[in-house]
Amino acid sequence: MVRKSRIGFDRNYFALPHPFWMIVLGTSLPFIVVSAFCPYRVPPSLGVVKTASIYVYENFPHITWFLALGTIGAHTFESLSAIKLCWDADMTTAATIKWTLSTFLFGYPSLVLRLRSYLDKAKRSQF
Repeated sequence: MVRKSRIGFDRNYFALPHPFWMIVLGTSLPFIVVSAFCPYRVPPSLGVVKTASIYVYENFPHITWFLALGTIGAHTFESLSAIKLCWDADMTTAATIKWTLSTFLFGYPSLVLRLRSYLDKAKRSQF
């Protein structure tokens, strides 16, 4: 069964978020997970940050676990939303995979600032 494209745009469109978001989120997400489950692996070069993450882990371990699991859950939900948006827009499988991975890693900046704004612009230009 062949579906018709509902909006006129490039079905292979993909764009990464702004490099600022890639650096901030690309380093903070792994840091949250490492801090929650094995804070002793935080690099010693981070100094006070390592000390603080060990302190929070030793004194409030449930907070770090909930933070890490909540973050992973939120990014998973955003990735599923990206799949739905790509499916509704009839994007190619390759573009859908790229958007899903980008949204899982970078979250809001990838999903809303790039994908949704592009789809909204494509819908407006159609009329």
